[in-house]
Amino acid sequence: MKIIPRYVLVSHFLPVFALSITGFVAIYLIVDFFEHVDQMMANNVPVRDIYTYFLYKVPTVTTQGIPMAAILSAMIALGLMKRNRELIAMETAGVNPTYYAAPIAMAALALSVVHFCVAEFAARPLNQKLEETWQVKVEHRQPALWMNPENLWYREENTIYQIRLYDRKKNVMQIASIFFLDPSFHIVQRVDARRITWTNPGWLAEDGLIIGLRNGNTEQQWFDQKRLDLNITPKDFQAGQTVPDNLSWTDLHRYVEKIEGEGFSATPYRVDLNMRIASPFATFILALLGILVALRPGIHGGIGTGVGISLAVAFVFMTVSSVGSSLASAGTLPPFVGVWAGNIIFAAVVCYFWIRGSA
Repeated sequence: MKIIPRYVLVSHFLPVFALSITGFVAIYLIVDFFEHVDQMMANNVPVRDIYTYFLYKVPTVTTQGIPMAAILSAMIALGLMKRNRELIAMETAGVNPTYYAAPIAMAALALSVVHFCVAEFAARPLNQKLEETWQVKVEHRQPALWMNPENLWYREENTIYQIRLYDRKKNVMQIASIFFLDPSFHIVQRVDARRITWTNPGWLAEDGLIIGLRNGNTEQQWFDQKRLDLNITPKDFQAGQTVPDNLSWTDLHRYVEKIEGEGFSATPYRVDLNMRIASPFATFILALLGILVALRPGIHGGIGTGVGISLAVAFVFMTVSSVGSSLASAGTLPPFVGVWAGNIIFAAVVCYFWIRGSA
């Protein structure tokens, strides 16, 4: 690496980025600690489990902070160089701005790859452990009997649920079987339904069959709609809902293709698939925007201005992305359009600044 690119990265961009991401993770964990520690202590959670619980959060929090840290670092690094007249000196020496801005852009692109890898191979597996720790250690609830992306098995006292697919947005069980057991763990009744919907309060089963098994006799009753008296609510299936989220990108893609091929809606998972790519790519887009804004004539103020503009841009970006993802999850927008709305809009802004600067 030549002198100027190494100087820009090693002396400015990377130190600011390291400080920004460390500060973000530290502040997040401190706030989160004080929000949850009382409840954990009240439930007699061992200190070691408390420590590991928050340690497991570090990869996820890091991925959340990378995009904002990237634009913050780009603007502060170039802002400091501008304030110190280093950029003027380079331009006077005939150095093209692309020469000292390109290393930051390439570093941001590398950070996008790191963001994706950390999210897929570290944050996602640890999130599952987080859920299990909170469910068992704090809420003192037993985990589901068995959870698989193809089927959800859940046991609640003397009842076992087998659900082909659970729609977490609409709280609907698709192709479900419910087994009611006696104290000897023998099946006394079975309910099969094509669809069971949470209607608050209570579950409404549609297009199903009730099979009673008592004293060696079997009774069958078909129904179009029937209210079910169950002790569970959608909250009890939270652990089961997150199983596809804990799959790798490729496994989740195969899962989506499979359930769509069977005629089920996979909109929430399509949204998740797109978000896993769009979120890391946002690091690159925001860093480019930070570079172009920092290099614009009339932008002065160094650290204070850089921090203010970066926070404002990051806030607007997160708002646009959140609204787009919500519309996509609700089915108002196609998953790709909704999730990528923030990146597309801000990429257009980057192109606008680039064209204006080149004119």
